[in-house]
Amino acid sequence: MVFATTERLVLRSLRDEDVEPMMRTWGDPEMTRYTTPRPDVRAFLLALVAEMQRKKPGEIGPSGPWYQLVVERRSDGAHLGDVGVGFGVPGERQAELGYRIHPDHQRQGYAREAVAAVVSFLIEQHDLHRFVAVAAAPNVASIGVLRALGFRQEGYFRESFLSRGEWLDDVYYALLARDWPARAPA
Repeated sequence: MVFATTERLVLRSLRDEDVEPMMRTWGDPEMTRYTTPRPDVRAFLLALVAEMQRKKPGEIGPSGPWYQLVVERRSDGAHLGDVGVGFGVPGERQAELGYRIHPDHQRQGYAREAVAAVVSFLIEQHDLHRFVAVAAAPNVASIGVLRALGFRQEGYFRESFLSRGEWLDDVYYALLARDWPARAPA
């Protein structure tokens, strides 16, 4: 199922054939430097794909309230990465966003475009009020995406995340739906 399209991208639900391309981002040590490591990435992704095929956005499953979308390049169907949406408590109209774009496709505006498409979709189709995203402080590229989209820093948590034996600071960002139209990319 296609959730959103842009001039360059298609954001769609997961399929069985997405496991291999997702292994290139979810299994890459550099790509997962700021996330919780998975001991068996392939098994995790197989379970994730199966779960996403059974549930709808906002439903609770083994991965909790998260719903994962593939980011494809519209012109050739190339798998660029994925965007996750963690739906908050039902009725509260909030979601947390996470995203990853493969290093071969970074610095081309794909993350910004994909997150913008998801935010627009969730405001229009699900009437969401607030979006949050958390980035490790050293992840300046991810922080740049959030700032470019108008997310505001709401918190800075020192040494709040243990990644590969190193304590990292987390930075919390948020965006209100009412602030989105003035910032939505053309």
